[in-house]
Amino acid sequence: MAFIRNLTNPEQATSVWNHIYPKIKAHLLNGGTLRFTVEKMKKSRDQEEMYHAMISQIAKETQHLGATWDAESWKRLLVDKYCKEVGIDTGRIIPNLDKDGIVQLGMQTRNFTKEQGSEFIEWLYSWAANAGIKL
Repeated sequence: MAFIRNLTNPEQATSVWNHIYPKIKAHLLNGGTLRFTVEKMKKSRDQEEMYHAMISQIAKETQHLGATWDAESWKRLLVDKYCKEVGIDTGRIIPNLDKDGIVQLGMQTRNFTKEQGSEFIEWLYSWAANAGIKL
């Protein structure tokens, strides 16, 4: 049994709960097991396209450490800075498996919630403005 609903208000949550609870109860009373998950909405494709376009423009218009960097490198730099500023754990830097380099483990945009996606876009506008980049 799979049941997925996107909720936007408390009335919807009440309606969904009233609909599904009898089914959950009956299933469990009959010896079944279930996994019950409630999670925030993930970022939208529109949000993803927006911040990728913004990051591509940043990559074309600015440098870091006196060098130009591709959009993927800028994405890593900007996500790291954003996460630090808003208090999201950015992970750790650890030696790679060959012990001849380092790897950063941490937050990736694919794990952003819808709220984090919106906040990241607003943060990018602010960062770019402070860097003299008009998006």
